[in-house]
Amino acid sequence: MLRASVVATAAAAALTACAGHGIVPSSQTALNPVTSDVSQMTPDAGLNSVAVTTCAKSPPQYGWIFKGACTNFVLKPTGTPFKLQAYRDITVTGSIGANDVKGTAKIYLADAVDKSDIENFGGKKFLPYKAKGTTFIYAAADNQTTQAIKPKVEKNKPILQYVITDSHGLPGKTCGAALLTEKSGKFFWSSLPNGSPVKGKTVTITVFAPPPGFELPPKGSPLYFAVNCF
Repeated sequence: MLRASVVATAAAAALTACAGHGIVPSSQTALNPVTSDVSQMTPDAGLNSVAVTTCAKSPPQYGWIFKGACTNFVLKPTGTPFKLQAYRDITVTGSIGANDVKGTAKIYLADAVDKSDIENFGGKKFLPYKAKGTTFIYAAADNQTTQAIKPKVEKNKPILQYVITDSHGLPGKTCGAALLTEKSGKFFWSSLPNGSPVKGKTVTITVFAPPPGFELPPKGSPLYFAVNCF
């Protein structure tokens, strides 16, 4: 069964994925506090040089460590919104929809732009997403519980949504997304269908239909997403 992942910001996309073990598819608020035991303030390498709250260590992250903005939130069966602090002038907000979580689960969400802000894992560099146009942001979701969480499809309600805004403008008129998966020890990106149109400096990615086997893996198996615009 595929184990998949969750990223970043704007435009509508319906997920498709292949079988395999998937490791992969925004300012702080009272709904998404970042706990002080793992967070730290670091300068944003963007033009604004604003201090950014990160969680760049394991735990709460596993696998490749993303050094961008980080937040955590409690995922409920009815779904939960999230918001990431601006990082490199990029802000990500969104929500995870209805799901089969038992009780609740704490989820950490971090982003990166793959410019010296993703640490090697097991001696290997993070696999970049090479697609049409420019891949400008990645996201990693880390489930802190031992349960695999699957979405529940509800009519006209997204199972996942990302709204991404770049204050300097997105690198294209249409954006797409991809999911990093692993099969037999090899990693590969699976692009999601249906590009989303950029509106101003924002794109909204909305997922209504999960692929077979799509889930938020248990603790230790992050979910990785990438977003490209063209």
